[in-house]
Amino acid sequence: MKLRDSLRPVLVATAVVAAVIAVPASAKNAPSNVGSASVYGLDKHFKLVGHTDLQQRGMNSPIAVAGTCAYVGDRYYSGSTSEPVRPNGGIAIVNVSDPTRPRQVGTIPPVGLSTQRELRADAGLGILVVENYSPFIGGSGDPTGPSINNLKIYDIHSDCAKPKLLSTYDFGERAPHEFFLWKDPKHQGRALAYVTFTIYSPDLMVIDLSNPASPALAGAYDLGVDQAQKTVDFADESGSGYLHSLAVSDDGTRAFMATWDWGYYELDTSLFANPAPGGVGLAKPVGIGHFDDGHNVHSAVPFAGKRPYVFTTQEEYANAGHGCPFGTVRLAKLGSDGGATQVGEFKLPENDPKKCGTKNGTFSSHNPTLFPHVALMTWYAGGLRAVDLTDPAHPFEDGAYVPKPSFTPKLRDARLFFPAKSTPGTLPTDTTKPGSSAPPWTGAMWSYPVVQNGLIYVVDIDLGLYILRYTGPHAAEVRKAAFVEGNSSPSRYSAKAPIIARPSAQWPAIAAEVAHGPRVLRSPYQLADRKLLQHSGFLCM
Repeated sequence: MKLRDSLRPVLVATAVVAAVIAVPASAKNAPSNVGSASVYGLDKHFKLVGHTDLQQRGMNSPIAVAGTCAYVGDRYYSGSTSEPVRPNGGIAIVNVSDPTRPRQVGTIPPVGLSTQRELRADAGLGILVVENYSPFIGGSGDPTGPSINNLKIYDIHSDCAKPKLLSTYDFGERAPHEFFLWKDPKHQGRALAYVTFTIYSPDLMVIDLSNPASPALAGAYDLGVDQAQKTVDFADESGSGYLHSLAVSDDGTRAFMATWDWGYYELDTSLFANPAPGGVGLAKPVGIGHFDDGHNVHSAVPFAGKRPYVFTTQEEYANAGHGCPFGTVRLAKLGSDGGATQVGEFKLPENDPKKCGTKNGTFSSHNPTLFPHVALMTWYAGGLRAVDLTDPAHPFEDGAYVPKPSFTPKLRDARLFFPAKSTPGTLPTDTTKPGSSAPPWTGAMWSYPVVQNGLIYVVDIDLGLYILRYTGPHAAEVRKAAFVEGNSSPSRYSAKAPIIARPSAQWPAIAAEVAHGPRVLRSPYQLADRKLLQHSGFLCM
């Protein structure tokens, strides 16, 4: 088995150039589309409510929130079968019943050779869904060993502080990357996990979680443009179908696809939302259009309501991928052909190529959670940003929060910092990676912000869990929200919005299924994946 040098793909798009949006004469007085410079302690229209540093462990991963519990994942993975899991690792269970004093009350133990990278929780459905994946090609290399590429579904309906494992959906050698949780508003208790993959076909597997004790494959989809068509691995990725992430409309009939190099496009998922009796769901592109501006598309989240726009992000690390000037936000208008056309851009001063290396950290856009007129956006070392969406052609900053660290964890991700000496980059379309003598930046906000009952829950890789209140323009939209996050739908923008809940009558049957222990379900693609990877080369994720 071969260790991946990084957990993010070192891929190549077309030449990365700092985009400049021309401002028409009618918009000369519009606020700047460049946000505030990142400095420790920056606080513009955010109020700190509570914080826990999670024993200063570092390498924190995304967050899930359900009622009085928050769950913080683990970005770390052990490097070999002989390396023990790290102390304080695993999923931290945090009691947030008093948001001013969040405190860790438990842990879901870490899994060797795997990272607990993606989490979703829903109090109404009573489940916590955890995605684990391996940084090794072909998994552990032992098909009889423990599962390290999987979804694990936990029961949290009776006590969120004590998750009970119900089932594992084992992907075998197939390492997932992200997943989106869609909660069916028409069929009580039904939910679908849209799971993305990298070089594997299909690019997308949809797992039905209606019975959390027995998850089942609901369908699959593949763009048909795959890594196998490339002559040089990771040196010509302009057509790669690597599906990084996606978002699903509230009614489940559309998916907004973010592919690393193919760009953005829209997928018709009506048959996943409303499958024929006994049938397997199928999906197809809405049309032939797609949005590709020469940058990777990391995330694609549609605007709230019926506004025909999509919010896309790009991700680049200081010392991985294309490096500086990192990734920015692009707003695009949806087209009838399933594509989109860029209308606006938002960035930070640190995204200016002339400033590369001045601050030694990764200042890249990452994950957004959208409200009708404001987006809450994590930006790694740039902290948390509130971006105004009133006019998609002219986004600007409504707020910013960059923590002032009181410690620096011992365990850090070296890819987030510039090398000591300048390098030309290792890929044909790389920008340079300037050397930096500045001290490594402490703090990197990374997760999709989760808003529950008007409070913002967000995770910093280094510094732990933050609970914030937004006080800037359009604050009422955030304050009224019952539950909104960028990686699940439907959102509840007010307490009056319908609650999607599992009928209590379902739980006795679920308990009976796991009376003798959690169940293990296996992907039907395991045998094919094993054959495919017998002669595979290096892979980064």
